[in-house]
Amino acid sequence: MHGLLSKLAGIDSSAERGLRVIEFFDQLTMHHADIEAVTRAAAVLAQATAGVVLDDLGEIYAITASGALLDHAGPGAGALVSEIVVDDQSVGRAWLDRPEAGDGHEWDELIIARMSLALATVYARTRAEHVQQLGLADPALLHVLISDSSTEAETARAARLLGFPPGQTVRVIAISGPGHVDEPTARLRKALAAATGRRVVAAAMSATTAVLILAMASVPAAIPGNGLAVCVGSPVPVERAARSWHAARRGLRFTSLPGRRWTTADELGCLVALADVDPAQVNALPDVQAISKVSAGRSGRNDLELLDCLGRFGSIREIASTLHMHHSSVAYRLSKMSDVLGYDPRTPEGQYRARTALLLWHLHAH
Repeated sequence: MHGLLSKLAGIDSSAERGLRVIEFFDQLTMHHADIEAVTRAAAVLAQATAGVVLDDLGEIYAITASGALLDHAGPGAGALVSEIVVDDQSVGRAWLDRPEAGDGHEWDELIIARMSLALATVYARTRAEHVQQLGLADPALLHVLISDSSTEAETARAARLLGFPPGQTVRVIAISGPGHVDEPTARLRKALAAATGRRVVAAAMSATTAVLILAMASVPAAIPGNGLAVCVGSPVPVERAARSWHAARRGLRFTSLPGRRWTTADELGCLVALADVDPAQVNALPDVQAISKVSAGRSGRNDLELLDCLGRFGSIREIASTLHMHHSSVAYRLSKMSDVLGYDPRTPEGQYRARTALLLWHLHAH
C-alpha cells in the first residue's frame, strides 16, 4: 500500500493517476484485504475520514486520514456516500468525509467508487467462505432450482450439481428468523440429515430467509429448539421444486400463529388460500377490527390465547387446564370479550367466526 501511495504522489498525468487509483484498490482485493484494511487504505489515500457500515452484520468502521479508528462514527452531513452492492442488493454503505474544504477533492468520486467495489468483493468472499464452513450450498444454485423463470435444462443442471438424481422426490422447506439465519439454518440442516438419514441441502436467500431441500417424500418430524419459523412444502419431483417452495413460502405466513413455529403445507391444506386475500379487504372486516381491539386491551395477549384455545379445544375446562387457569376465570374473560366482538365466541357459530377472524388478523393485520 505504501509503495502505491508513493507512486501516486509522484504522478502528474491525471489519466495515469486515475488508473493508479484503480490499481490501488485492485491490489487490495487481490491480496485479500479485510473490510477494515480497505477502509483504512481509502482514508489514507483520500486524506479524509473513510467509513463503512454493513447492515446485516451491524459493523461500522470509521477511520481518519491518520489511521485512527473512531468509535460509532457515521457519515457527516456533507459526506460522499456510496452503496455497497452484492448480487444487486445493497449490503451497506461506504463514505468519505471531509470536515472542511481543501485540495485534492477531484479524486473523491473515483476513490469512493473503487472503495465500495472493493468492499463488495471482500464482503462477498467473506460470506462465501463463511457459508462453506457451515456446510451450506451455493444459494445461486438453489435459486435456480426453485425459480419459476428457470428453464428445464437449468433446473436439471442445478439439481444435478446439488446432488439430486433426476425425478427424486423432495420437500422444499422455507425458514425464517429474526436475522443472521446462516448458522441456525446450518444446524437445522445437520439435525434433519441426522434424523432422516437423507440428503439435505440448504442456503440462506437473505439475512432472514433460507431454503432447505430434503430428499424425502414423507413429512419430517419437527426439530425442536431451532429458533426458526419453518414450513415444510409438499412432496414433488426435484425438477418441480418451485411448486413446493411456493407452498412452503405461503405456509410460512401461518407460523405467526401461537404454537405454529413449525408447520407443513400438508396440514394447512386449503387454509393457505387465506394468505392470498387482499390485506386491505381483511383489515376492513368488522370481525378482524374487533380482534385488533381485543389485542389492544390490557390483557390482550392472554385474551387472544384464550380465543385460539377456544377454537382448538371448545371446552372451557380443557382451555383452563391448558392455560393453567380456573374455569370460572376463563368463562369470565370470554364473556367480557363477547362485548368487544359483538357475538358470543362460546357458541359453535361464534367459535368458528372468532377462529377465522383471529387467523385473518394474524396473517394480514398483526
